Amino acid sequence: MNDLKGNIESNEYQLRMDNARALFAKRQDVQQLFNAPMEAPLLNLFMIHWCALSAALTTPIPEFLATAGVRCEALGLTALAEFFKEHTEEEDGHHEWAAADTHKLVALWNAQYPDTPLDAGKLLASNMTPSVKHYHTLHKDVVSGAAPWAELAIDVEIELITTQYGPPLMKACAQALCEEGRQSISFLSEHVHFDFGHTDTNFQVVAELIALKPEFTEHLVKIGEQALNAYGDFLGEALHMAKQSYGLLKRNSAALSA
Repeated sequence: MNDLKGNIESNEYQLRMDNARALFAKRQDVQQLFNAPMEAPLLNLFMIHWCALSAALTTPIPEFLATAGVRCEALGLTALAEFFKEHTEEEDGHHEWAAADTHKLVALWNAQYPDTPLDAGKLLASNMTPSVKHYHTLHKDVVSGAAPWAELAIDVEIELITTQYGPPLMKACAQALCEEGRQSISFLSEHVHFDFGHTDTNFQVVAELIALKPEFTEHLVKIGEQALNAYGDFLGEALHMAKQSYGLLKRNSAALSA
């Protein structure tokens, strides 16, 4: 059992991705989000914008996974095709989940900060931002290209981000949000819970694929790196939007105090 665990965590893909994951951790936006104290209103706003953007980000993912599964089946990669089929079912409806959290968090925000209200409908109607489009393009290019099996690298890296960075974000939210607010981030909390269970499975699927097709390793690493960069840009964009909203809150507060 230990030999198996070592194999799925120490193969060529994992060893080469360690550097990309380390670079992701050093990004300025990632450092600001996870390694520096954030004022409670700013963190609250980040969660609002992250949920609103996540509603757009996750909308086409089941379709991309289904396409990857069909194309992998055609290539004879039956085990990987089954993996994508199962993952498709798990991802279905996530955009509605994120949108529901957006509405809940905005309602709580507006009750606490009535002089700087947000409109959940407008946030959700304008959530096809540059980083979201870029993330979608990455998926689309992979599943429609010559190597649809590389969709696996995107899945592995994004779910790994959830398990590594989700818990500290939830801890910060526990301190910054009210009880009702903490109950309104179910999209994040449930992903953290379920993705922990997926990590070993994901790593095993990668290990089995590159054992069968070692020539796939180079391209898997390339797509894994692109996935980390794309999601890092997504987090950075949500943080930037939160900072803009926070700046408006502070200006409004200053005007009321004058």
